[in-house]
Amino acid sequence: MKWHNNLIFGVIEGLDKIFLQKKYTNKVVKNIIEKNKKWGARDRGLISQTIFECVRWYRKYIYCSGLKELNSQKDLWDFLGTYIVIKKQELPKIDQFSSINKVKIERKQFEIKNNRKINESIPDWLDKIGIDNFGEEIWNKEVCEFNKRSHLVIRCNTLKSNIIELKKQLEIEEINFSEIKNYPNALIIKGKNKITNLNSYKAGFFEIQDANSQRVALSCSIKPGMTIIDACAGAGGKTMHIGELLNNSGKIFALDPDQKKLNELKKRAKRNGINIIKTLNSNNIKSIMGFVGKADRVLIDAPCSGLGVIKRNPDTKLKMNPLILKSKIKIQKKLINYWSKYVKEKGELIYATCSIFDQENKNQIRKFLENENGKNFFLKKEETYLSHITGFDGFYIAQLKKCE
Repeated sequence: MKWHNNLIFGVIEGLDKIFLQKKYTNKVVKNIIEKNKKWGARDRGLISQTIFECVRWYRKYIYCSGLKELNSQKDLWDFLGTYIVIKKQELPKIDQFSSINKVKIERKQFEIKNNRKINESIPDWLDKIGIDNFGEEIWNKEVCEFNKRSHLVIRCNTLKSNIIELKKQLEIEEINFSEIKNYPNALIIKGKNKITNLNSYKAGFFEIQDANSQRVALSCSIKPGMTIIDACAGAGGKTMHIGELLNNSGKIFALDPDQKKLNELKKRAKRNGINIIKTLNSNNIKSIMGFVGKADRVLIDAPCSGLGVIKRNPDTKLKMNPLILKSKIKIQKKLINYWSKYVKEKGELIYATCSIFDQENKNQIRKFLENENGKNFFLKKEETYLSHITGFDGFYIAQLKKCE
């Protein structure tokens, strides 16, 4: 494969923003592609794939390049040159790559053949947590899955369509897809189409949502007419699913401290045809105090490390650390204890994270059930969904029922 210079400089621009300016990969790639509208689909795909793989395999490429970290433009060129050599692509004949030594890179690559932490680009602290939680055999499989590209999954919005009609519409729009066993309303989208431009998306026929993420609302055992509190709603992916399962009948209180996310949630609700959602900024929740002990379901899609969705967000390996993880665990504990008070008798509390580790999941639930606020609850079901088993994002979901 031959690189054109303008694409090489586009990648360097992206790496500069990610590694030197500490911006998020998803946003950086999106901005670069939007800024260069003359690039064709192949070029956009190449830029996106290269930048994401440089982030995903950061530790491996740093080691093989002979660098300790990225501190300058020169480092970025050495880093990218190492990537090109390892991928066995043709190294462009430009001055910035003049110091690239293929023999040294290949020698270093051989050195790490049996070193999981470097070869799979996993930080030492994360590798230790993984071994402690799962043991070598399972952790090896999960780490390999981390470094694969994630699927683009959509969920049919049954308030406006059904899976048969949605498939027909996607075929008309020339979108390739495949079905997912045991997920009757989910489809995997093939190719690199921008599906948010589709008429079917604008009409609210589907939402973009990972298959395991769809399990969260399904775990709420929802019936039309219920009162639901979505305590950490964000931009509303799971809120939309709850509204659909309620058949647009009942009440949903969607809370989040970020007003921009709540505004986005309102737009999505309108597109989805859901009008039973009331958004509330969780920094000011006086208006919901009257619902203590009255909610049929309370969902806590808790702020977490995101260590179950590394394949989707490889930045997590670089930005997460034990101190941040510890702070997330404290927040999770507070949220469970606070929002459990809103569950009515025979109601349910659903706790979910996009993490796979016990520190944020099973241990949190055990501690809650042992304290004063949890004494009236019992664990109905809990499940950790691992990527190497399901093929989708890593998730944990616990269902707790409140006694009479």
